[in-house]
Amino acid sequence: MTEEGAGHHPCREEIEKRLEAERKAIEENLSTVDKVFLVMSGKGGVGKTTVSVNVALALAEDHDVGVLDLDIHGPNVPEQLGVTEPPKASPAGLLFPSEGYEGVRVVSIGTMLGDADAPVLWRGPRKTGFIREVLVKTKWGDLDYLVIDMPPGTGDEVITALQMLPEDARKAVLVTSPESLAFSDVVRAGEAVERLEGEIVGVVSNMHGVVCPECGARVDYHVEDYSERLAERFETEVLARIPLDPEAKAASEREGKPIVLAAPDSEAGRALRELAERLSEVL
Repeated sequence: MTEEGAGHHPCREEIEKRLEAERKAIEENLSTVDKVFLVMSGKGGVGKTTVSVNVALALAEDHDVGVLDLDIHGPNVPEQLGVTEPPKASPAGLLFPSEGYEGVRVVSIGTMLGDADAPVLWRGPRKTGFIREVLVKTKWGDLDYLVIDMPPGTGDEVITALQMLPEDARKAVLVTSPESLAFSDVVRAGEAVERLEGEIVGVVSNMHGVVCPECGARVDYHVEDYSERLAERFETEVLARIPLDPEAKAASEREGKPIVLAAPDSEAGRALRELAERLSEVL
């Protein structure tokens, strides 16, 4: 991946021409993709990538699906989808996605690092340059769905992705956890989507209650359902409430695969599949 040379300061018109050319290339790359949606949270620790991966796998049962991992500092998509090889590159520098479980196509910086445990110590310009380059150079081929796993926060990476994507590819799903501490951060993510001319298509409440390992009942322990407040704030709907499911989580860790593959009939597995169905309806 390249950075702009030091000391090179093209005039504003040249920058605008370059960005417009990049946007046209991105639009062409996505012209073979039927539906694109972003999975956002505004904060880490709410299971955004888990939702992205499991929904992608559920959709992949009947559709061609890709996942673009734009979380540069925490690229966990490859590990969850069983991908170890980097994207193939053509002599012209084009990128062709790797393939994971259920044939899901994957592009992530997580497979492009020489050392998987090495931190990505990049400043803003290099991160935004990487995102633009991946969007411009990746040839997805024919896809029914492309899931874009966004980084937490509302910084450079989020701004760049939303500004470079075509308008019809700025549909976002907000993932939250049900407690009040997550609410304000996810609100900021939603506000960012709207200010950057995107559309919020729904809210997902992850870790919503816990499935009792003894009786299988879902136990809700929340005083207030903040996912409903989020949906009201952005005039959308709660697409799913996914519980913490200890047995499903244990099965996932034993098999080294996401819940929809390791425990498809669990409470969490069913909730994730239902989320995929709802998304196919609202997109």
